[in-house]
Amino acid sequence: MNFQPPSKSLTTRDYIFITVVVILFLAISAGLTFANLSLPNGGGEFLRHWAGARAFTFEHMDPYSGYVPDVVQKLVYENKAVDGEDPYILDTPFHLLLLYLPFSLLSDPTTARAIYTLILEWALFALVILSLRLTEWTAPRWFAILFFLFAVINFYTFQAILDASPVLLLGLFYAGIILALRYERDELAGALLAASLYFWEAGLPFLLLMAWRSYKQGRMRVLAGFGMLSFILLAASFLVYSNWIIPYLRAGMNALRTDFGFSIISVLENLIPLYGKYLAWGIITLLIIDLGYEWNASLYGDERRFYWVACLSIAMAPLLGFRTEFENLAVLVIPLAFVFAIVYDRWSRIGATLTFLLLLLVLLVPWALYLFVSPLFETISQEMIFLFLPVFTVLGLYWIRWWAIRPPRVWADSLIRKS
Repeated sequence: MNFQPPSKSLTTRDYIFITVVVILFLAISAGLTFANLSLPNGGGEFLRHWAGARAFTFEHMDPYSGYVPDVVQKLVYENKAVDGEDPYILDTPFHLLLLYLPFSLLSDPTTARAIYTLILEWALFALVILSLRLTEWTAPRWFAILFFLFAVINFYTFQAILDASPVLLLGLFYAGIILALRYERDELAGALLAASLYFWEAGLPFLLLMAWRSYKQGRMRVLAGFGMLSFILLAASFLVYSNWIIPYLRAGMNALRTDFGFSIISVLENLIPLYGKYLAWGIITLLIIDLGYEWNASLYGDERRFYWVACLSIAMAPLLGFRTEFENLAVLVIPLAFVFAIVYDRWSRIGATLTFLLLLLVLLVPWALYLFVSPLFETISQEMIFLFLPVFTVLGLYWIRWWAIRPPRVWADSLIRKS
């Protein structure tokens, strides 16, 4: 005779709690949407996808034609882009552009941008939670609140929200990939990997690491999850628009020729005109060698070492010569959470103060450069803002490396930790 434990039914208190949470979620969403409607001109990263999807769906035009950049430039700049401004050329693969089709049903760009920005804001909230969870550290309540405020108001996240950049969703996907691999949800990790294959300049080394490690460990379900979602999206894209490959590649080449954004090569060339280019290539070479060594070493380490290498791959991406923009640096919230967690945990006596000071430094320096230095020396200040966060994060990761990949295991280690 089979006995089953009685199912626990929801109590009145549970229903009240669920109702309050739903009402609170809807109220916050409504408030954020209203605030998003009042954002200044911008949102070009979303609008180029929205305009491309609408051009294809309703106007039966090639989304990779010059029509889309013209529309977006008028929405963002109220005129055609000039030197130093983003031309907003659509260079997203068509199978991923399909994900924007629901937004193309909205004819008003301001409303579409506001709703998409709301999704980004909730994605940022989830990203902060996952970033702290990945550290496997029970963060004090004051720090969790402070870290959330930091993630919301720091310069790079502000730029991502203003431009409605999908980089916040990509950051959530990146954190989800690490967490899915940790808990052996390989198909989910593969699907998230497939959905992350645009804006590659924000995290290409990280994506390559995930694929390479999965292959080396024989985790074929990761590749299966990647293949299934990619196949579905690609099949749908070719059924809808069979000849999109050539226009997409042409648009990608045009986007590369615009040379918009920042890279360590262009930054050092401007800061050190005579030797900056050679110095930049030397740094890139050393970083690639170092990253290759750490990748290989991670195969023989535990999950904690792999997590540290994943954070290093995210932090190094802006320093490897790719053209990128300020908002793409918002994904560095993932490695920053790891740095702050180890600093707090390692130096138990002054850890709280030191963590607070480091967090304050990362928050204030970019804003200070933007508000006080940029009006006088615009080019130099922007280049310093670009370099500051990835350099700080890479140095921070190497500072905590010993304790990050070798957590205290014995009594003697605990004594060292308390000293």
